[in-house]
Amino acid sequence: MGTGMKKKVFLYFKMLKLHRVIHAFSIFRKEGLAGVKYHFYLVRDKEKRLGKDCGREYDITPVLEDKMEKEERYLSLFFEEYEVPVVSIMIPVYNQFAYTYQCLEHIKKYGDNIAYEIIVGDDCSSDRTKELEKIITGIRVIRHEKNCQFLINCNQISKEARGKYLVFLNNDTQVQKGWLEALVNLMEEDQTIGLAGSKFIYPTGLVQEAGGIVWKDASVLQFGNNRQPGEEELNIKRETDYVSGASIIIRKELWDEIGGFDECFAPAYYEDVDLAFQVREKGYKVVYQPKSEVVHFEGVTEGGTREADERKKRQIEANREKFAAKWGKILREQHYEAREYPRLAEKIRQGK
Repeated sequence: MGTGMKKKVFLYFKMLKLHRVIHAFSIFRKEGLAGVKYHFYLVRDKEKRLGKDCGREYDITPVLEDKMEKEERYLSLFFEEYEVPVVSIMIPVYNQFAYTYQCLEHIKKYGDNIAYEIIVGDDCSSDRTKELEKIITGIRVIRHEKNCQFLINCNQISKEARGKYLVFLNNDTQVQKGWLEALVNLMEEDQTIGLAGSKFIYPTGLVQEAGGIVWKDASVLQFGNNRQPGEEELNIKRETDYVSGASIIIRKELWDEIGGFDECFAPAYYEDVDLAFQVREKGYKVVYQPKSEVVHFEGVTEGGTREADERKKRQIEANREKFAAKWGKILREQHYEAREYPRLAEKIRQGK
């Protein structure tokens, strides 16, 4: 029995107990299937789990439902305000206050002494996100009059940025030590790099993505998915087809020249892949930076329900077709077919 199957059996065994079934049903009603999966990962002791799964420890703060209901659990956060920030960190949000708070708390903890500003784009939230400034000071919150969804939210708040570099960060992330410094240093040391992205880690401690691959048919692959984060080939700084928009850095001048995310991909999906292709078209490199690690609670803020999952699949496929039409010539001439993965993986192992 493989490791993945053993984990599933473990989770199902835990759910056989009556009180766990009741608890799981309660979570499912509030957070959907994604919430159930995550909560049962928390059954195991975090330190033991992370040590066993990946041989590394990550600073992961569990985001539990009851935290959303008890204000006294949220300590005030203060961010220093700089007249001339080097980096503008932009966080688009829609509800999920608990995740946003933990995201900001980790930025506060691991800011790496870099002058940054934080701009939160509130897309008409109905939860305690409306009270964000009462708990957190030193950030700017831009509140949209109507729900514009992820992509346009990003484009709108980027207009307020003052930094030399723009960092887009999902609110369902928890950055790790050295995260920002690794990205900024990379850009400072090599002026030919226009866009760079982090290594993404699941709450289990395994890799979600170590750079992305785009196939000839415009489908994509999260390289390194569900592998150990310490594996050598996942820790090679290299050019990559794209970097996931959940944590990316781009030169502001380049972003402005491109015009931001292409709004033909609204509300979301493939806008980050398209951005990478546009960056290369402008003569810059797109690079994966393994020293920048970010824990990503993927799917939590999307709802996790069957309806949400089906809607996501439809949107991804629709945008894949748009992307294929836009970049068809480059895909045909420069990209591999999925069946050629072993050959491409070998090139990555060689650092090419």
